[in-house]
Amino acid sequence: MRISIAKVFAYLSLLALLFASQSHAHRYHFGLTEMAVNERTQSLEITHRFFIADMERALQLSASKEMKDAKAQMEAYVNDRFQLRTADGAVIKPKWVGMEADVHDVWVYQELPLAEVQGKKLQVRQSMLMEMERDQVNTVNVTRDGNTETFTLKPGSSAVTVQF
Repeated sequence: MRISIAKVFAYLSLLALLFASQSHAHRYHFGLTEMAVNERTQSLEITHRFFIADMERALQLSASKEMKDAKAQMEAYVNDRFQLRTADGAVIKPKWVGMEADVHDVWVYQELPLAEVQGKKLQVRQSMLMEMERDQVNTVNVTRDGNTETFTLKPGSSAVTVQF
């Protein structure tokens, strides 16, 4: 049985279109927060990574009309949606280090002195983008003493308690 090259090309093109439409229809909403103890600098380093299109949409929805500075918008959004609380409810606010982006992702960097969290139980709340997407999943990795614990947070369950 002989199949023409044109038919093979048409078939492959049809498959490509089918897979492309399915991948778009099943888009996932995912964020990653890494919290790592850096013994050398005696700090807790925090990195958040999200899809840039999702973050842009969140900032557009949450920004006040007078806020024009993208860095200030992002910092306000992150501080509102990512919080560390001590057992007595006090908020520990990480220092803003910076952010960077490429065509797909945005990274936000924060840190705080290890002395502020060492030996404490902290509630980590990470609810970025959960106000927009019911299926948002934020993974929080906590690395200390060479070991990493992974937590999966979803809308309605956006906090976890960790010991530093």
